[in-house]
Amino acid sequence: MQRRRLIAIAVYLVVSILALLLVAGHGPWTGRVLFTVSDSHGMHSGDVPVLLLWLAGMACSVALWRDDSP
Repeated sequence: MQRRRLIAIAVYLVVSILALLLVAGHGPWTGRVLFTVSDSHGMHSGDVPVLLLWLAGMACSVALWRDDSP
């Protein structure tokens, strides 16, 4: 069970770092601004799929953490 929790933590960290990198990126595909955090950062419509994938990764991490099967 300890191994599963370490895997869950690793998945959480990797998915979180990737989401932060993708949301901070800039490009022509970013789409319209949904809301701004600062003058140079904010949430764009192109970031929505990244956020949804991040949420799916977090849900998988929780499922892996709570799975008590051998």
